[in-house]
Amino acid sequence: MSVLDDTRPAGPPPTPASPRFSGGRVLQVAAAVAAAAAVVFGALWLTARTDGALSLGSERDAVLLDARQAAINLNTLDFHNPDPGLDLWEQSSTGPVLEEFRTNRPQYAEFVVSSKRTTRATVSDAAVSELDDRAGVARVLVGVDVTVTPDGQEPIQTRQRLQLEMTRTEAGWKVSKLAPIRSPGAGG
Repeated sequence: MSVLDDTRPAGPPPTPASPRFSGGRVLQVAAAVAAAAAVVFGALWLTARTDGALSLGSERDAVLLDARQAAINLNTLDFHNPDPGLDLWEQSSTGPVLEEFRTNRPQYAEFVVSSKRTTRATVSDAAVSELDDRAGVARVLVGVDVTVTPDGQEPIQTRQRLQLEMTRTEAGWKVSKLAPIRSPGAGG
């Protein structure tokens, strides 16, 4: 017999043994992975939903929005018709500030009319510096640009910085104290 003489039966060459996966086994593994992912993501969602930081962040956003609007309301008046502006003063305030506005409203109206000036405010910047969510009190620093237009004259731009103490009420956050912020080194 020669080396070329092969006595093996003809047919396909033998293949190495390969593991068999059934469709049912693959589905079981995929279902287990999906169930574990659902549990993990559900727990993360629940944690985020009940997280105090998320609640505090929402409260900070609410006080900031109300403080910005209050700063605009308290610095915008028209001497032709001061009552709507003074109404906004009252709607934006609470506590001692509201009482002061109500007590002195006739004098404020008279001053606005006699000054013959219109003011329009915009907020250039604002930040919550303190927030006590439990007490419902916050301090907000606000930069306000006020355009003052004396009757018959060109407008003048002024810039103010205010510290507003905001108090939570049933109608939202309102100004309970306000004070101008002086620049370092400013006289007076």
